[in-house]
Amino acid sequence: MVTGGHIVGCVTGSDERELRGDQPNSPDAASQTVRHSSPSEAFSALSDQLRVNILRELSEHHRQVGDNTLGFAELRKLVEVEDSGRFRYHLKKLEGLFVEKTSSGYKLTHAGLKIVGAIISGTYTDELVMGPIELESDCPACDRSAVAKYEDGRCSVSCANDHVLFTWGVPPNATARTSLPEVVNLAELLAFQAIEQAVAGVCPECYDPISPQINENKPARPVFEAACDSCGAQIVGPIDFCLFINPEVAAFCQRHGHSLRDNHIWENPFFGDGSEMTATDNSAGPIHFELTIDGKNLSGYVTENGQVTTNSG
Repeated sequence: MVTGGHIVGCVTGSDERELRGDQPNSPDAASQTVRHSSPSEAFSALSDQLRVNILRELSEHHRQVGDNTLGFAELRKLVEVEDSGRFRYHLKKLEGLFVEKTSSGYKLTHAGLKIVGAIISGTYTDELVMGPIELESDCPACDRSAVAKYEDGRCSVSCANDHVLFTWGVPPNATARTSLPEVVNLAELLAFQAIEQAVAGVCPECYDPISPQINENKPARPVFEAACDSCGAQIVGPIDFCLFINPEVAAFCQRHGHSLRDNHIWENPFFGDGSEMTATDNSAGPIHFELTIDGKNLSGYVTENGQVTTNSG
């Protein structure tokens, strides 16, 4: 099972706190500051449609022209507000949170770029339901048809026996004018990218450091887990996740007729006909795995933080 989500964080404001005590080992710690605002303050700034229009125009100007700043008068003209006092009032509400005032005009902050992306993608506003439909794929546990659906910003695949095969968040804009099987393919691509980042120790949502681990205290096979303390994003799935993104494992599977990227995640060769994957707990060190496909073997180890090492030959 795969879980994932889309979380947008906005943490800029007027209150500053130096990081000298938080990052004593950083050579630049003395020069680093973090500006905080409460979530209610940040999102209340978006309570008026005029302010949303300001953000949209700044974003559109950046995309079309390449210059990321707009002067007061030009920005007011684009938003189509005649009353300069009213416009200035609403622009001030965005400053320091989503908009930065510079000597040459106004531009979006990093948080502003993120929130505009969320608005355009429909993450918080659009509701779209697709499916359920049967895919050209079967559940590896019971051979019933895999069934996909999209609802509440999440693509999920299961079977008639309620075996959950896959679920991942996909923004509504990415599902427009596309079929549900294509949405499933996109969700899997996003999942692969997120797994790669998580194993590398980077949160796939907010890019803060994240600590992946293999949880062996499960009733069945060991489980890969990664949870971000900053934004709350989580990735949970079988230990296979670590193998999916390992180039030597991928090459071994490819040589024996199985593509980890071309097939669905739940169709991985670790459980298919003529295939077998075992993971042996080893309290003294990494978890040993042995992958067998059509009589050919590949073995190696998965460390406690998800790193994979294969044995030569």
